[in-house]
Amino acid sequence: MSEEEMSLLARAERYCANEEQCRTSVRKKLSDWGASIEISGKIVNRLIDQGYIDEKRYARAYVSSKLRNQKWGRLKVIYQLRSKQVPPKFITEALSEIPDEEYRNILLDVANTKWQTYDPNETKAKRRSKLVTFLASRGYEAPEIQAMLAANFADEVPADTKE
Repeated sequence: MSEEEMSLLARAERYCANEEQCRTSVRKKLSDWGASIEISGKIVNRLIDQGYIDEKRYARAYVSSKLRNQKWGRLKVIYQLRSKQVPPKFITEALSEIPDEEYRNILLDVANTKWQTYDPNETKAKRRSKLVTFLASRGYEAPEIQAMLAANFADEVPADTKE
């Protein structure tokens, strides 16, 4: 490797050591640093061989962070990981590590927090509609949203709109 390549490799190693990264994000960072596609490929392959990049480990960390900290739904997490070209089997494995009960509790927490921000003078049906739209935009699945609403917000909705 040339001196420039060694410098980029060292920089990329620090980048990966600081936080889990996937191939796509490392390639983008190397491109931002001025590396050619050929050099980026060599460096990424070396980082994979050295264990700095591990897509499975990245998917697990990403899923855990986005669900537990950002409180995103599964659909948004899946979409983001696909955009980073993480293999689908790693996405599925990582998502399966989050217990369904924990996922539902996160959804309920997000819903309760958002519900409190709505104007109580608006009709309950309108607030519920806004909540469904919000939760869907956060990546929660429609069946999960409806089940959560039926179980936890049934008394918040006028009788003619209960499900």
